Amino acid sequence: MDHFDEEGKLIIPDKDSIKSELEKRGLKGKEDLHVTQVYCPNGHEMIMSDNAKFDGLPGIKLFLKGENKEDIVYISPFLNKRQRTGGDDFGLGDKLEVRCPICNEKMRVIGPCDCQWNGEYVMLSLDKNPDNRNAVCFCDIWGCPKGDVRLAGEVVAEYIRDYRL
Repeated sequence: MDHFDEEGKLIIPDKDSIKSELEKRGLKGKEDLHVTQVYCPNGHEMIMSDNAKFDGLPGIKLFLKGENKEDIVYISPFLNKRQRTGGDDFGLGDKLEVRCPICNEKMRVIGPCDCQWNGEYVMLSLDKNPDNRNAVCFCDIWGCPKGDVRLAGEVVAEYIRDYRL
């Protein structure tokens, strides 16, 4: 989407074009934005119609591996809403490997979390190109307050801003 016209004037998009652009990037919603598709680094889809539901929408299916435990967990597709199903054997503060439930590929880390457990944000791509920055992320520590799905760009921007201060 262009930000300036030929004369250098700022283009202010209308709501319909913003909505269309978000939907192309795998985001949808009127009040609460939610992801409609996420992919592992190998391109496997992790939101399927038969996944556990959150407010009527299928969650994101993940394979989580702790030091002594592993489990399939579903997390809410809604941005900034920390809801999960499964993982009952994980304890507060457990560091987890977040993996694809299909191919077992480990999700990529995009940066550190400032939580008390020194977690890391893991990335879920919103399209099949894992190198694209079109992604969401969440902290890999069980019980971290930042364990909800967030836009990766916002997390990176927060980190850069805090680092510069």
